[in-house]
Amino acid sequence: MEVLSKNLNFLLDGLINTLLLSLSCLGIALVLGILAGVLQTSNNKALSLSMRGYAELFRGLPILITLFLVFFLLPEFGINVNSYISAMIALSLWSSANISVAVRGAIQSIPKAQTEASIALGLSPVQTMRYVILPQAVRRMLPSVIGLMSNLIQSTSLSVLIGNQDFLKSVQLVIERVELMEGLSVASQMYTLVLAVYFVICFPLSMLAKRLERSYR
Repeated sequence: MEVLSKNLNFLLDGLINTLLLSLSCLGIALVLGILAGVLQTSNNKALSLSMRGYAELFRGLPILITLFLVFFLLPEFGINVNSYISAMIALSLWSSANISVAVRGAIQSIPKAQTEASIALGLSPVQTMRYVILPQAVRRMLPSVIGLMSNLIQSTSLSVLIGNQDFLKSVQLVIERVELMEGLSVASQMYTLVLAVYFVICFPLSMLAKRLERSYR
């Protein structure tokens, strides 16, 4: 397709932006999500409940609402960030909330006898969590995290609505440019390309998540 060849570099820049946004959000979400998930199992009721409230809040809010809240509210507090950073913050909050629930479930699935045995051997609660419980929990939550990565890549397309130039936005700009300058209608072909690209990226991740889930049962 001539249109594709002429705009290939522009589209690749949009795709790279999408992948970088997804990977950045996942990295931040893993740190925040694991921390929040561990704290949700804390014996401190106030801390546990506050972390569970955090998870339920951002899991319950539509991602689009979170995007708008971050993008429009931060400047009201004197924090000026561009659309890319706003999308990163919003998607990281959503992703970390989901990861925290997966971490909490994985930790609670570990038999309590292991915790009791570790403490009996002289390990502190922090050491027990770090060396005994978390390594097993991470293994059990891995399918959920990989599945979340697929959802995260798809959700980055919503950042178009706050002006972030991801892959979808790049495609839209190409369609508008071709229609305006050349009078050609290429929307169906370009959106088919979007469908194909997202499928090629997300389908293997979904299959891997299902495979790991079956193997860890």
